[in-house]
Amino acid sequence: MAAVGASLRDIGAFLWSEAVIVLGAALLLAAGLGWMLSEMLVAMLQHVFDPPPDHLAIPWGFLASLIAAAVGGGLVAAGIAVRALRRLPLGAILREE
Repeated sequence: MAAVGASLRDIGAFLWSEAVIVLGAALLLAAGLGWMLSEMLVAMLQHVFDPPPDHLAIPWGFLASLIAAAVGGGLVAAGIAVRALRRLPLGAILREE
């Protein structure tokens, strides 16, 4: 991006927005797949339970800590990438190639 004239601020904004989009899509996909899998398992194992469950039990505390860890890890990774980008000698790198 720097080779085509983007500023470091624009590249950093791109990195942050990419991290947010990927993390948001991952959380939505994980929530949807987790819900579908739990519904399927309860439906398949319903004859095992006596009495069968009325609804799914959701561990909100665990899920909140898992989401917080994912968001924190994504923010730390994007921050490290933006910080490392500022230290790169982009002019020297582009002249060598």
